[in-house]
Amino acid sequence: MAVRFKKSLREIKILDHTQGFNEKRLNFEFRFDPLTRRRARIMSLKFKVPVPPDIEKTVEKSLEYPCPFCEANVENMTPKFFPPFIPEGRIKFEEAVVFPNFMPYGQNNAVTVFSKDHFVGLAHFSEETLANGFLAAQSFFKRVYKKNIKNKYFSINWNYMPPSGASLIHPHLHLMADRDPSDYHDLILKRGKRFWKKFKVNYWNDLIKEEKRLEQRFLGETGNICWLLYFAPKGMMFDVMGVFVNELSLLEIPPAGFQEFARGLQKIFLYLAKNNLMSFNLTIFSGLKEKDYFWTHARLTPRFVIPPMNTSDINFTGLLHDESLSIIKPEDVCQEMKAFF
Repeated sequence: MAVRFKKSLREIKILDHTQGFNEKRLNFEFRFDPLTRRRARIMSLKFKVPVPPDIEKTVEKSLEYPCPFCEANVENMTPKFFPPFIPEGRIKFEEAVVFPNFMPYGQNNAVTVFSKDHFVGLAHFSEETLANGFLAAQSFFKRVYKKNIKNKYFSINWNYMPPSGASLIHPHLHLMADRDPSDYHDLILKRGKRFWKKFKVNYWNDLIKEEKRLEQRFLGETGNICWLLYFAPKGMMFDVMGVFVNELSLLEIPPAGFQEFARGLQKIFLYLAKNNLMSFNLTIFSGLKEKDYFWTHARLTPRFVIPPMNTSDINFTGLLHDESLSIIKPEDVCQEMKAFF
């Protein structure tokens, strides 16, 4: 296999004040992303969020002002696309509706509201609701690409609940479709291409084969989607990766592919809910049409605040040093999460 899982084990000694200042040995790891070579720091604290957040209080607070994404408001409180681009103003697919972002950070930046319910708990997302949201997003991408094929860098992004950066709790996706990829998207595209040229194999194909062989981080499959815990996570808890096997671009994924992806998400959501992890960030990174070196894939990272001060789970290491700091090993999470598959 061309994929290599490189890590460096470190140990330090301290005089532990909780044990009469006797010697204590502490261990941590440096791990290197097999694709990007970026470094992740891994501790092993066995940390779990001790109590579930007060969801009811959050929902009540969110209703103090009219929600623009609720069914009664979406027609009058969200913008429409310019007629030459989308004559009907918005894209609709079952319950899902796509409209331009009122505060855009890209040339083709849209929002997909994919449920009529103001709040949907993690254990209550249906396969149909999730799949329809992704299909509505795909419809938007197809319109953008048809308008100008230079707009070929697509991603579907989801901030779920406030710890993830969501300003509204009503389920919605952020769609990015531009002629320039984000910095990280650009990095993995370039590294995927370099991996292909060097080893004559697709990175994600090789990664899946190696993870299946090792049986340390591989979770399972839902149809054509392979799920695993990523070796060098970007989040403080863990990263789940879902790979659309042999799917190069979000433009080409069939409806069944999004249904299979939704089924996998349901399993992960149940695990998160069981462990009081009630927020996450999710991105689906699209590859390019006819470019075999990149498979479309998703990364999901739980987000949370640390009691008792509701401290953020992101600090200077991730924000300013671009190195992740994780407090639990992916291998430990895998044994628990695999039961849901």
